[in-house]
Amino acid sequence: MNRKIVITGASSEIGQAIVRKVARSDDRLILQGYRNMEALESFRESYPHCELLPLDFARSEALHEFCTRLEDVDICINASAVTITDILPALSEDAIDKMLSVNIKALIQITQSLIPSMVARRKGIIVNLSSVAASRGNRGQSVYAGTKGFVESFSRSVASEYGKKGIRVNCVAPGPIDAGSLRPLYAQAPKEIMESIVSPKIGTVDDVANAVAFLCSEESAFINGQVLHVDGGFFKGV
Repeated sequence: MNRKIVITGASSEIGQAIVRKVARSDDRLILQGYRNMEALESFRESYPHCELLPLDFARSEALHEFCTRLEDVDICINASAVTITDILPALSEDAIDKMLSVNIKALIQITQSLIPSMVARRKGIIVNLSSVAASRGNRGQSVYAGTKGFVESFSRSVASEYGKKGIRVNCVAPGPIDAGSLRPLYAQAPKEIMESIVSPKIGTVDDVANAVAFLCSEESAFINGQVLHVDGGFFKGV
């Protein structure tokens, strides 16, 4: 039976990899993104029941529009995030507001919208993307790390509230992944990044997507309220 799957942040490299790993051709997909939406156009061929939504969750009206579409969702994967790195006094109010709006407020409102129909059907899977920053303090990521710490605490609490209603809520926390903002940094300082992990290689978007797919599968049916780190044994930081 086809499933209704919602993926936010789907236009990112990690988001695209998650779509490929999790979705089947007969699934009904709602894929949200803000930038790089053209990268999702190719998915229309593989997933004929695919709706692409270019929405900026920093805008309350866009978030509200998105939440109206969240009836009878089987799987929701929240991968949208804003990452702005700078020392705390240098962060602008606008930068802080964007991280709080997208990383925290959007997650809360999306989950609020998902829960009622999941409870009614006694089933539902939510996977939220966190970060190693939530458990390892790094210079320049105080606010971003704080938002990801919220993601993990929020996920555990929602799992506690609704686990007996058949809803599973887990997190995947990526570490150094060869994608996005890390790629140019890795190109400039590969030795420093490799010294921060115990793995012999940097992570890939498929490493993250494989973890998300596992948490969306029946193989993980007895896992709830957990954080799965995909970080190559990342250890630097406080």
